Amino acid sequence: MNVGIDFDDTITHNPEFFRELTASLHRAGDRTYIISSHTKADEPIADRIFTEKTRMLREYGITYAELQLVVEPIPENKAKACRDHNIRFMIDNDPENVEEISRLSRGTVCMQYINSTSGTQH
Repeated sequence: MNVGIDFDDTITHNPEFFRELTASLHRAGDRTYIISSHTKADEPIADRIFTEKTRMLREYGITYAELQLVVEPIPENKAKACRDHNIRFMIDNDPENVEEISRLSRGTVCMQYINSTSGTQH
């Protein structure tokens, strides 16, 4: 099974949990895709964003097949990334992303990551 996980305010909020989750998925033979975003396609720092997120994923010990950065419109492009990678389960903190991925990517179950410690969404 292919699993997608958002980076900002999802993995970054609880890297220990996602380190264990991705390692477990990998041991089970599943593939994890990190599907993150940045704001503009022509943003001159896109390479630096990719490099920094790659460094952080390595530092956190996250096991993954691919990191993909999507551009605006983010919800629609995250849904497209889920379709392109045949993602069956996606975790994202943004309720708009969850709604659009669920609507546009039939066959992808999308779960909203909520910080249960403080009771607030991230």
